[in-house]
Amino acid sequence: MRQTVTLLGDYFYYSFVLISLVTVLAVLFTPARDFVIADFYRQLDTNGQKRALAAFDEKLDNIGLTRAEFSPQILIRKRNREMLVLSDDLIVASYPVSLGRAPLGIKLRGNDMKTPEGQYYICTKIEGHRYHLFLQINYPSPDDAKRGAVQQIIRPGEEARIEAAWQQTQPPPTDTALGGPVGIHGFGAETNWTTDGSIGLHNIHIEELFWNIATGTSVAIIP
Repeated sequence: MRQTVTLLGDYFYYSFVLISLVTVLAVLFTPARDFVIADFYRQLDTNGQKRALAAFDEKLDNIGLTRAEFSPQILIRKRNREMLVLSDDLIVASYPVSLGRAPLGIKLRGNDMKTPEGQYYICTKIEGHRYHLFLQINYPSPDDAKRGAVQQIIRPGEEARIEAAWQQTQPPPTDTALGGPVGIHGFGAETNWTTDGSIGLHNIHIEELFWNIATGTSVAIIP
């Protein structure tokens, strides 16, 4: 009886070794190799930083730019639902975007579901955001505040706070009727779906933007 148990144990042991060896060989010498390796690296790179840096380097190389020569500006065309990443007059990348649920017109209030229009810059970068990665723009700007004060949407003191934040290159206050924070984040660009007027990108695209664009980068949003 003891001999039979030993033989069964040996059988299962050698069967396990054989199956493991066949599995390793299959991974190494079939197309499954690329899938398994890619999945392994995705788990190590949950925010896509390594992939995003490599992909953007390739984009720069395609137009003959080095990192040192890259002078980023972001242009968002609301009508085309398109974001362009520029370096001077060169297009480095183009991404589809989603806008607020009420995409037409300028943003006047925090709850109007419109995407702002105007000249902004990236003031804050946030990892671990509920929409993956977040690049906050400095909405409301002094122009937004002036418009809000003229239309009596905000008080003069609130306009002064927004102006002061702009002068100090700080994120603007977001506790006024103008709303905020507004920015660029992930979770898709198929439809206009954001409720606060933020700009949505596919996760793979926000990763490229997040890891290759610094705070202070200008963001122009046009109709």
